Amino acid sequence: MAKGLRVSSCIPKPEVNLEKKDSEAREDGLPAAAPDLVEDCQRELIDNIVPTLGHSLIPIVGLGGSAGSIAALQEFFHAMPADSGMTFVVVVHLASDFASTLPEMLARCTTMPVSAAEDGVEVKPNHVYVIPPAKYLAVLDGHLRLTTLEHERGKRVAVDLFFRSLADSHGSHAAAIVLSGADGDGTIGIKRIKERGGLTIAQDPEEAEHDGMPQSAIGTGMVDWVLRAAKMPQNLLEYRAHGQDLRVPPEEGPPRPRASEGILEQGEAALRELLAYLRLRTGHEFSYYKRATIVRRISRRLQINGVADVPSYLTFLRTNPGEVGALLQELLISVTNFFRDRASFEAIAILVPELFRGKEPGDFVRVWIPACATGEEAYSIAMLLLEHADTLETAPGLQIFGSDLDEIAIQIARKGKYPEAIAADVSEERLRRFFAKEAGSYQIRREVREIVLFTTHDLLKDAPFSRLDLISCRNLLIYLNGAAQKRALDIFHFALRPHGLLFMGSSESVEEGSQLFHAMDKKHRIYMQQPASQARLPILTGPSTDLYALEVERPPGRRGLPGRSFDRTASTAIELPKGLEHLSAGELHYRLVERLAQPSVLVNPHHEIVHLSEQAGRFLQFSGGAPTMNLLHLVHPALRVELHAALLKATETGLEVDVPRVPLEVGGVTRSVGIRVQSARELAPGFLLVVFETRETTPEEATGIEPSDQPAMRHLERELEVMKMQLRDSLEQYEANTEELKAGNEELQAMNEELRSASEELETSREELQSINEELTTVNQELKSKLEELGRANSDLHNLMASTAIPTIFLDRELRITRYTPSAVGLFQIIPSDLGRPLFDLQHQLNYQELKTDAESVLETLVPVEHEVSSRDGRWFLARLLPYRTLEDQIAGLVLTLVNVTVNKQAEQALQAAHARIKSILESTTDCFYALDRDWRFTYVNPRTEAYFGMAKEQILGRLYTDVLPNSRGHEVLLRQQRALAESRPDHFEFLSPTTGKWIEQHVFPNEDGLAVYFRDVTER
Repeated sequence: MAKGLRVSSCIPKPEVNLEKKDSEAREDGLPAAAPDLVEDCQRELIDNIVPTLGHSLIPIVGLGGSAGSIAALQEFFHAMPADSGMTFVVVVHLASDFASTLPEMLARCTTMPVSAAEDGVEVKPNHVYVIPPAKYLAVLDGHLRLTTLEHERGKRVAVDLFFRSLADSHGSHAAAIVLSGADGDGTIGIKRIKERGGLTIAQDPEEAEHDGMPQSAIGTGMVDWVLRAAKMPQNLLEYRAHGQDLRVPPEEGPPRPRASEGILEQGEAALRELLAYLRLRTGHEFSYYKRATIVRRISRRLQINGVADVPSYLTFLRTNPGEVGALLQELLISVTNFFRDRASFEAIAILVPELFRGKEPGDFVRVWIPACATGEEAYSIAMLLLEHADTLETAPGLQIFGSDLDEIAIQIARKGKYPEAIAADVSEERLRRFFAKEAGSYQIRREVREIVLFTTHDLLKDAPFSRLDLISCRNLLIYLNGAAQKRALDIFHFALRPHGLLFMGSSESVEEGSQLFHAMDKKHRIYMQQPASQARLPILTGPSTDLYALEVERPPGRRGLPGRSFDRTASTAIELPKGLEHLSAGELHYRLVERLAQPSVLVNPHHEIVHLSEQAGRFLQFSGGAPTMNLLHLVHPALRVELHAALLKATETGLEVDVPRVPLEVGGVTRSVGIRVQSARELAPGFLLVVFETRETTPEEATGIEPSDQPAMRHLERELEVMKMQLRDSLEQYEANTEELKAGNEELQAMNEELRSASEELETSREELQSINEELTTVNQELKSKLEELGRANSDLHNLMASTAIPTIFLDRELRITRYTPSAVGLFQIIPSDLGRPLFDLQHQLNYQELKTDAESVLETLVPVEHEVSSRDGRWFLARLLPYRTLEDQIAGLVLTLVNVTVNKQAEQALQAAHARIKSILESTTDCFYALDRDWRFTYVNPRTEAYFGMAKEQILGRLYTDVLPNSRGHEVLLRQQRALAESRPDHFEFLSPTTGKWIEQHVFPNEDGLAVYFRDVTER
């Protein structure tokens, strides 16, 4: 979709088994492949599915919500055109025991087809699919997959699970929208969408009926836009349209300089300037990130902000300070989750006992998690270690270091508070043991947080931690180029103890450091450190500029055209004879050409043979004594003097030197042999190529001497032979002297090597001290953070105790005073020096003789005690004695609270007095009075009513009205009483009693408890 971006042709289309459940088919990332070119491409695919023109993936928009999301969905689809070209999948929490009418409701808001999602259906553009009740929904290879939710817990994470599958299958073609909801579902899923390069949107919390889900999503810092529901369609359409008009440098490398590519050249220069500006503003160096990663992430910011090209975005970046932070977060990719790739964590759990092997109680198991993001991986490792430590009688200490460039992520990790959606990744047993459930979140317990230290740290620049038993670095190296990967592996090798473990991501390997690590579990990327003769902290060498960040990485030993992408298609297969199968086509070609060339020898600066052609051995002779590879010792004696002079001259001048031809018997045939010495100064300084040029001796060369000249010639030849012998002796003496000098030089070199070794040991010690200092700095930083938290907690506690009006005293197990509130001073006459004294050594103002007995009882039984007690000045208090429990659920003493209830007590006494007066009046009145509850049972009768009914009070109370007065059934009196109770309205009437024949005046008063009835005889009136 974006111009200038393309997917390499080597990326294969993933094969997905539609019959396999999503939880089994795709746990995280791509499946591991063989360590070849295909694996390299899959690693690139993990970063993002690159937006491309004509890509087969259909853009899918996932909408997740819960309570209150229906109205937002209706507004969204009212505003979304029917021909957007996108697919919409709605995932909301639906009641499992009722049929859903949501598809019908949404169908009234849009002309797009709306249907309930079905298992295996292929998604189509301009369609809306709605999750059915009691189902988990996923998307795999363009098809929807449904899984039955077998327990209630799964309902809370349905949105998260769909977003994860959407991110893994569609990458940058995915968009996630979080709507109204009361919980935190969707929070983890949008992180995965963001990691894969997709778009994330949250509903404006002010508009959402329940802001729990939107607020939780916004709190991650991974949301691109916060919008009202009706505004979302417009932004989505603009985002998609803008993606087709981007002009960014190509991912495969800078273009060749041509006039026709001026726009791309401008973009290339702006890209380098942008990275330099980002380094200046943030202090972070991205020169060792893969070029493709940088281009994709910057392209995404262009698309989000509606900017067409990199030069314009650079201007936007400089004029909008907040965008620098957004771009930094985009590049840091601080995304992870608990037990990511569960099968790999099960594999490392099996090897955890090896980390404890040989450890004494005073030792430590030390673990480092580089690029820990928000801490989930570090805490996952901590749980595994704690679980095994619990199985040991005496376990060593645990030290886990989590580091990351992202300061915001480190702060989140230190807090250790995560949304409820982690229940999808953490087992219920671990949730109970290692987490404390809070409102809408889970808090890591103190025992886990105390063994994990978090710090900001640059893996490639800062000193590493040392003496580690395990390094867990998962899904970091896939974003780094080859040089940075090699340096990281060298750092890991230095930091680990001998035979320590390295735990890597499913798409990573140690190919760059194959000599440093041995595969223990290649499938799950677990490697063991191979001890080296001397561990050295690698030094980052070479220029660290943006130029290298933007260069194209090429496989070792292969070359491409400058500035162009390397064609990664596989080489044509060549069938070779048995024994030569290991040869490449280039090596085969070289060997065939070598047979046609003149014999030659390649020597190093010491004239030692490092390589020779097949025919060169004819000119060499091996003699007795110690073996040597020195060419001057092996060459034919007739060539030695001239060759030695030629080698010296070629070394000094760098020019080609020819040696005159001499007749030489080679293979039983006399040949004319010439030598040409060429310097390899440009390719390999100090190396020389010696070429032997031979031809058969011509008849003229063999018989061209006149007979008369033969005696003189023989005389001259004898003199020449004598001169050659003398010269040979001189040369040998020179070589002997040279050997003595070499021996002396070697002794000096040995001494120098010893000094260098001592220097290296000192350097190693310095580096270890630097690592220890880094570790102490991290511990100190963590301690400082803890002290600040403790200081704030003490301040809060001090202000709370100073401001509360409730007398409170804290006692230890010996009933000694540890704390008290100011309002307790008057009751117990406490002064500051009484801290630490037994409470019952002091005089108090309470009429509470059993206070000490009750306190000892609470300590023994752990059952709270509560009494109302009075003070000597007439006040009343509700005294409560409760056990004091620590965070580790230990009983450390008691808490005594005294709540002033004087006003309540006085009101209660006044109420009792009023009841007594009313009862006295009712008992003494000459009129009848009785009360009924709402079940029409008598609750009170006065003496006059007993006489009227002709029954004792004990015979009336608790019985039904119609049982006591059987003639009342259907009578007007009962009907009017029932109506008064139903309408909660008093009634007053007169009636003629059928039993006595007298006129009765009756007043009916309904109340919350039933009816109060007052009546009297008015016959005489």
